[in-house]
Amino acid sequence: MSTAFATIIHDTEGKLVAPIRAAAPALRRIFSGFAASLTEATEPRIATVLRETLGARVASHPTGEAIIGLARRNAVALALEGDADRVLYSDMDHVLRWIDAEPAEMHAVLAAQPEAQLLIIGRTAEAMAAVPRRLRDTETPVNRAYELLTGRAADLLFAVRRIDRAAAGDIVTHSRVDSIANDVEWPLLAEQRGHRVGYAAAHGLTYRTIDEYGAAADSYDHDPLQWIRRIEMAGDMARAMRPYLRPADER
Repeated sequence: MSTAFATIIHDTEGKLVAPIRAAAPALRRIFSGFAASLTEATEPRIATVLRETLGARVASHPTGEAIIGLARRNAVALALEGDADRVLYSDMDHVLRWIDAEPAEMHAVLAAQPEAQLLIIGRTAEAMAAVPRRLRDTETPVNRAYELLTGRAADLLFAVRRIDRAAAGDIVTHSRVDSIANDVEWPLLAEQRGHRVGYAAAHGLTYRTIDEYGAAADSYDHDPLQWIRRIEMAGDMARAMRPYLRPADER
């Protein structure tokens, strides 16, 4: 099955230009098409390298965290303009690190569970243990609530999703969560609309901010604002899950 890659990028300094150029041959071997929505503040060289090395469809969107989910949805819609059987949505830097560190695993995970119409791709326990504490501590209750809601454990908040055309079309049409809480809404919405949801874990998924792309370690756990932002995100996730509670859950 052919897979298009959809992403959004906010890179004001062009830190991803060289990594995209270096990874382009490997990316073209895996994906049949590329779609990216860039924030208006993103360095223009990013759009150039995407078009030149990947033949990507490129759009832009306003800069701001409040519309991350909307921008992701629009990137998926842009990918659906091609004829791929399915779409992988991920932040670009996640995929660049993954294909560099574990290319064989990336191939295997993308081919896993072909029956899943939306495949949540998360991190193994070992990979999760290496992420910054502010992520682990605030993501754990979100993942637990999802498990209780659906009966299935998953690492939701790394925002990597393989979605077939039908499920992607429903997400583009029916999603109403414009924030980063689309992390929880997309799989819940897909399942509500009758699509099969699966889960796969990858060891090669690692986290850095764009500012620290390529750094040996994350350095933001000491920053109270970054903890506050993560707590706020967890609250957004909870609010996005609430409409999917069954009547019995609300007793």
